[in-house]
Amino acid sequence: MKLTPAIFIVLCILFFPGLNAFGAEGHASTSAFNEFRIDRAAVKLRIEPETYTKGKTPQVLITLTDYISGSPSLDAEIYIYLEKTRQENVHTAHKTPIIKNNQPDKSSLDFGESTETAPALDISIFKKLLPQQMAGVYAVSYPIPKQGEYNFTITIKSLNGKAFAEPLIYGGKISYLPKTKYKMLLIIGIVLISGVIAVWIMSVRKKLKLNTSQKINILDIPWIKRFFRSAWFQPAFQVPVLLIFLIIIAAGLFDIQKGDMNIATLLMWTIWWAAIIFTFVFVGRVWCMMCPFGAAQDWIGRLFSLNKDFPKPVRNIWLSSFIFFGLTWWDSFSGIVNKPALTSYLLIGFFVVAVGMSVTFKGRSFCRYACPIGGLIGLYSMFSPVELRNKGLEVCRNHKIKECIKGTEKSHPCPMFVTPMTLDRNNYCNFCSECIKSCSQDNIVIRFRNFAKDLWVSAKGYMDEAYLAIVILGVSIIVTGEMVEPWHRWMDAVGKIIPLDMLGIMSHATREKATFLIVMTTGSLIIPSLLLFAAALVVKKTAGMESPPLNLKQIFVQFAYMFIPVGLSMHLAHNVSHLLREGPGIIPAIQRAATLYLGMNLGEPDWDIIPLMGAESIFWLQMAIFMILNIFSLYAGYRIAVKYYGDKAMRAFIPMAALAVFFMMLNTYILGQPMSPRHGH
Repeated sequence: MKLTPAIFIVLCILFFPGLNAFGAEGHASTSAFNEFRIDRAAVKLRIEPETYTKGKTPQVLITLTDYISGSPSLDAEIYIYLEKTRQENVHTAHKTPIIKNNQPDKSSLDFGESTETAPALDISIFKKLLPQQMAGVYAVSYPIPKQGEYNFTITIKSLNGKAFAEPLIYGGKISYLPKTKYKMLLIIGIVLISGVIAVWIMSVRKKLKLNTSQKINILDIPWIKRFFRSAWFQPAFQVPVLLIFLIIIAAGLFDIQKGDMNIATLLMWTIWWAAIIFTFVFVGRVWCMMCPFGAAQDWIGRLFSLNKDFPKPVRNIWLSSFIFFGLTWWDSFSGIVNKPALTSYLLIGFFVVAVGMSVTFKGRSFCRYACPIGGLIGLYSMFSPVELRNKGLEVCRNHKIKECIKGTEKSHPCPMFVTPMTLDRNNYCNFCSECIKSCSQDNIVIRFRNFAKDLWVSAKGYMDEAYLAIVILGVSIIVTGEMVEPWHRWMDAVGKIIPLDMLGIMSHATREKATFLIVMTTGSLIIPSLLLFAAALVVKKTAGMESPPLNLKQIFVQFAYMFIPVGLSMHLAHNVSHLLREGPGIIPAIQRAATLYLGMNLGEPDWDIIPLMGAESIFWLQMAIFMILNIFSLYAGYRIAVKYYGDKAMRAFIPMAALAVFFMMLNTYILGQPMSPRHGH
């Protein structure tokens, strides 16, 4: 036990060099400042003033120093070209028009990567930077008519008196944005709200006369308890959400079929899917309580249902997991996030299946066993700091009626087929409040607890959950990898290794799809599980116990739960980028729809989207997410090891911790690459 802090410190020290080695260097800065290297010169590119002002012509400054000695680089002939970034689809690589006779495989610009010798350049559209008074500084006035992200291309004809036979070129991205008016207000608002919540919590604790070791049961607050027990608790959430989903379906079917202008795709994939992950982390399966597909099951199933039991062989999350993987694979080929009509058809299909299951099977069988994200929500909810449990197990044991299972005149049986008496983790409780309404013994508690506690305190582990935990990790890595700019180069490199010619696959498009199918399948379903299995073998061999507490399968299952924060970290980091960068795109889309369909003038749509946070800030926010969840992963692994291996815990913990750190470093490397936007405009 005493070694735990030292082990965590060592692993974090190992992890952070990985940030620099695998991620930070490759991350393309898109602020008004950029650093890189060309030949022997360390280059610092910046725009002054740092923030965009309409009508004002800024200066582009480049500082050149010798990257070894640090001395200024003189006698440089250097040119620059800025081009407004075109918002393109995920699968479209960045191209530039400045190179004549562009051949992608041989001579195309590789932005943000390495210096190359360029083919014929149309230098007439470049601006020459002139030396300034400070040695090594070159500048030029460069009109930038619009705010936003720009691709820059630098070409150097000579450096330190050395003329190049062919100019050197380097490309990347740089952002030029106005001052954020509301950033400070947002920060002040967050501080004030946090303070108000803290004061409220302290006042509640004082009113309930709790000592420092006692946790608040929020059902002890009268108005909250009345709200949970009221008949309109669920409809208050379900009806508005259902209306929003109906609007999404209508917009997807009848509005413009452009993903970045239609509120259907923007609301569904940029806002809802990006933001909903955070609800799982902080409040568990609360989304499931208000989900429109669940609401349809509740309402229709209570009117008419055959009330059959769901088939026992699939009374688990295997079906849900493979539907999730299948839809993820299908999205990668169909590009559903950019297709409003396809989005609507998918939602309609879910409604049909959910209703069909509600009139056939008991409760929310669709949510529990078939919802594509049901298993994922359950695993992520184990991280949540909110739990619903029984107050006292003996009260449940001694009470014979069990209204929470059977229901009452004012409540229904648990739609997710769980009971507070045996509930020891968050996976399948959606806080529907039916047990709160039905319990005549007032034996239900909703309280806060430590984050991720379910990962090591749960009484049992299950293979279906363990396998999904490790598959989600692989899927999140592959899907995020697909959305970074170097993805096609990586796939081309993999495609050269796979003998597709022997299968008669010759066209580039077909080869790319076949390569992705192989990479997606092996990288999600096979490789992560094999790595965990290998780590489990190491644990079994190194534990050195005559009567090991776990066999090989049990080691795999129990330790798989420690990888939930690893997959979650990639999911959160990936989605926070889309939410903060592309989320504001919903504003002009709503303005357009309101004008077109409601006759409301909410202002002229401005499709030049300003991110809520700069790319560099987003990157370090992602790194903070990785760091925090990496600590949770390692701590969960250590607690699992202690739970089963006692004083031999470190022998079991270290192989699993090493694998978790490896996955985290891989995550960091991928997110360190420039990311393509989810929607094109």
